[in-house]
Amino acid sequence: MSEFIKQLPKVELHMHIEGSMMPEMLLQLAEKNKIKIPYKSLEDVKNAYEFKDLSEFIDIYIRGTEVIQSAEDFYQLTMAYLAKCHAQNIMHTEVFCDIRTYTDRGLPAEMVLDGIEAAFQEGEKHFGISGQMIPTFIRHLGPEKALEDWQFFKQHTTRFSAVGLAAVEMGFPAKLFKQVFTEIKQAGLAVVAHAGEEGPAEYIWSAINDIGVDRIDHGIRCLDDPALVSYLQKTQIPLTVCPCSNTSLHVFEHMNQHVIGKMLDLGLNVTINSDDPAHFGAFLQENMEQVQIHCGITDEQLIRMTFNAIDASFASTERKVEMHQLLDQYESDCQIDR
Repeated sequence: MSEFIKQLPKVELHMHIEGSMMPEMLLQLAEKNKIKIPYKSLEDVKNAYEFKDLSEFIDIYIRGTEVIQSAEDFYQLTMAYLAKCHAQNIMHTEVFCDIRTYTDRGLPAEMVLDGIEAAFQEGEKHFGISGQMIPTFIRHLGPEKALEDWQFFKQHTTRFSAVGLAAVEMGFPAKLFKQVFTEIKQAGLAVVAHAGEEGPAEYIWSAINDIGVDRIDHGIRCLDDPALVSYLQKTQIPLTVCPCSNTSLHVFEHMNQHVIGKMLDLGLNVTINSDDPAHFGAFLQENMEQVQIHCGITDEQLIRMTFNAIDASFASTERKVEMHQLLDQYESDCQIDR
């Protein structure tokens, strides 16, 4: 891996906290909490991280969450991820979480927010990493469940800046969730949504027109619709693209088929992210390496995507200024001319 990528100050905007759970931690938490899992060895867990499509991946992902039983578990998981961020020179990160996975098992919703929030406080203190969580609705459970989850989330709106829509995309366009996201907007929160990964370009339009997204997670299918590309060029709605996720889920069979380069050439507001790094075997740094090797992405383009990510983040204005200064200095030191 190039020293440029290793030393580059980075920002991550699309990462599901459970998706950062390494196989070793899965086994550790299962033993600690006396949870029976269908894996007897580390090799079994690694083999279980192989999947054919998004739906199959989500099934595996949900089964893995069963080992999380407390706020302490979430704290431990998040701290491990933040330690990885520190090692990869990530300045700021925003992570997705949900409560439905846990409340449906009879666990308290508070444990999710409490554990992650405690880790972020510790991570900022020890690593200097800023960040926050973005609670999400599991879209394939339908809008009624989302409305139920919102009743809890709206009691804690000072603890996050945005709410998202994630999980199985096909059959669950954003328009189904218009009511709950109208309330979220009225509460002064930003909105993000997975759209245009497995779903068509019209799902991206739905996220824009029906729920008023501030960021689009994935968005790679936008290239199928010239009118949508034109709209995204004009509005500069950020797109949180996850290259290694896309190849792992066979959206593209090989990284050299990925459209991230074309999206950048078209002037779209692209950021690069890891999605579920433990499952896909690639954290943010490895995603950057892969698109350089296989997609011809330049150092200049990595800088540009990082600037995009700073501006697209929900960090405070003061923190954005700090991050811009760090990246400006790095760009100057490397004599990069954008």
